Amino acid sequence: MLDIHSHIIFGVDDGPKTPEETLALLKASYDQGVRGIVATSHRRKGMFETPKAVIWENFRQVQALAKQVAEDLFIFYGAEIYFSDDVLGKLERKEIPTYNNTKYALIEFGTKTTYKKIQAALSEILRLGITPVVAHIERYDALEGEIEKVAALIEMGCFMQINSSSVLKPKLLGDKHKHFKQRAQLFLDHDLVHFVASDMHSVEQRPSYMAAAYQLIEQRYGSDHAKNLFINNPMLLLKNNL
Repeated sequence: MLDIHSHIIFGVDDGPKTPEETLALLKASYDQGVRGIVATSHRRKGMFETPKAVIWENFRQVQALAKQVAEDLFIFYGAEIYFSDDVLGKLERKEIPTYNNTKYALIEFGTKTTYKKIQAALSEILRLGITPVVAHIERYDALEGEIEKVAALIEMGCFMQINSSSVLKPKLLGDKHKHFKQRAQLFLDHDLVHFVASDMHSVEQRPSYMAAAYQLIEQRYGSDHAKNLFINNPMLLLKNNL
């Protein structure tokens, strides 16, 4: 499997704080069958503004840590880009990274962002020649139950990602993310998802769940569909050929 949304670079955002914590995430991912991970650390004005040089240096250390886990575990560079007014200029000047230096970029919005603003922002990004991958679409209130609106974003040329944790079955009691899981299943049922990724931050609080999610999707939608969401589509994205 390939994981295109993760927070594995230590000391740069709300992911791991130390190399040891990063190593634990890498080992857990590898044990689940993940062989490629894109490090998509947060880029968000006013919240996550770690200097680019620091992110890059720590990323290079993460690549070395991956080789301690296994020779066939590969780490790629990227970013989770929270959309704000300055993002378009930064993308145009290549001040914030796309996926593995491709034309694809992981774009995040606030949970309360209106559909009109989401659509307008994605349109502007597309005009730059950059193809948005919309991060964890199950989190946005404006997309809840809105099959046609999500389909319209795809028709524009965007791709949709959901988190592996949102594929899991809701707990009977005390599941604070139950509504995310319900939204994710609706999107999956209508074939509106292109990627399932971990969005992992830590082994204890926000782990990977990639293996469990793969098994559930394989059971519900078939082996070919699971391979597309976890392997084939991510591979094409990293090759700049989706």
